[in-house]
Amino acid sequence: MSQQPGLRVMAVRPPPAVQTIRMDRAMCCEPLELEYLYTVLTDPQRGPVHTVALWDGLIERGDPISTARRLGTEVVLFTAHITNVPAVLAMARAMKKDLQPPPRIFIGGVHAEVVPEHLYDPAVDGVLFADALEGITRLLGRLQRGEDYRQLPGCAFPDEQGGWIENPGPVLEPAALPVPKRPLLDLHPERYKTMYFQPCASVKTAFGCPGPCTFCFCARMHGGGYGPRPIPDVVDEIAGLDTPSVFIVDDNFLTSPERVAEFCATMRERGIAKRLIAYGTADFVARHPELMAELRGVGLEALIVGFEFVTDGELEAVHKRARADDNAAAIARCKALDIELFSLFMANPAWHHRDFARMAWWIVRQGLCFATFSTLTVLPGTTMARQQAEHQDAPLPPVEGLWRYDLLRLHQQPTHMSTAGFYLWLFLLYMLPGLRVRTSWTILRRYGLWGGVAFVVESVWTGLEFLWKLFRWR
Repeated sequence: MSQQPGLRVMAVRPPPAVQTIRMDRAMCCEPLELEYLYTVLTDPQRGPVHTVALWDGLIERGDPISTARRLGTEVVLFTAHITNVPAVLAMARAMKKDLQPPPRIFIGGVHAEVVPEHLYDPAVDGVLFADALEGITRLLGRLQRGEDYRQLPGCAFPDEQGGWIENPGPVLEPAALPVPKRPLLDLHPERYKTMYFQPCASVKTAFGCPGPCTFCFCARMHGGGYGPRPIPDVVDEIAGLDTPSVFIVDDNFLTSPERVAEFCATMRERGIAKRLIAYGTADFVARHPELMAELRGVGLEALIVGFEFVTDGELEAVHKRARADDNAAAIARCKALDIELFSLFMANPAWHHRDFARMAWWIVRQGLCFATFSTLTVLPGTTMARQQAEHQDAPLPPVEGLWRYDLLRLHQQPTHMSTAGFYLWLFLLYMLPGLRVRTSWTILRRYGLWGGVAFVVESVWTGLEFLWKLFRWR
């Protein structure tokens, strides 16, 4: 018996909010969330085979509304980070108003996992906050058959009284994750890159982060737990990729020495040669030199490390496991192994001028070439936000202002300087590594001549955009 035809579906990764800086010039990651949706919704073993169009706002021109109209889309699936929640809801309202018949609209993604209530809007038909892949597969199957879907676990739906019903549900089972089809990477390999790794595929090996950092949004994802995939499955997926470079997009790949050792052994046994980049922590790098050498041997060429602060007191205040000595040791270890470091730091609104000067001097003394700096931000849903709410009875921030949570903007008046002074210090920190001669040689070595020139031009433009947007939209 032939299967009933599925629905016309469009899955959308929205473009960055206009008020924020477009970091996709340096990092434009393959939209795995869209490609996973494509994979499960076109799998005949999971139910109806839907017609799925993918719209990636980081590379597409035009707008998803006109595309949905042209395709006669029946269902729109949005993925949302905190900064583009206002734009996603605006697009949902426009689609409901302008498209006839109006499509059903469902929203998932990382913000929906932790703060789904920000997405409860009359234009939205449902929010998926737990196992979104299983949830959307079952939801669209019921929708296509004309059955009720409002009791599905892991989802929230509007009720008849104008409120929302939340159905608790299990988080995604990592071992059941399918190998994703990659239509966007296959179609636009040159568009997806991570720094000088281009083209670059993305692989997810685990969900959530077991770290205790109070500011971290990732620690609240995946139901607040940590879910690793089996290493053989991960290596099988990497082996099947055509791209020379792979970005391991876990929130923290370096969580377990045993798991890292298994990964290295399996990669070595399979003889897989890929250029790897991943997220890690300073304490792991500093305390496991043998494993870092093994990772370098199986292809790890770059590491993104959240150092955050450079004093023990500040690190302890946000429950970082690393200490200042770990930070310095991690930098030395990566230099010795020729693993390029992309370092992440934070500036506290309570800082004095001398604290910025101390950070600047530390950056110079450590000889860092690639570093970014954010403002310590209390993101909704984090441990820090919950602690603040307990003391201040603070409500969730309003939806219309969520674009301001780009980790650069201040959400309070700096304690010991003006707002302009704080932003100028941030700008100086951003520019500081680029003033070193060694940075120029590193850029040429990593990017090549023309790639290096392009990187410098993009960096200068981003710096100017940084200042203009911060003062244009405070």
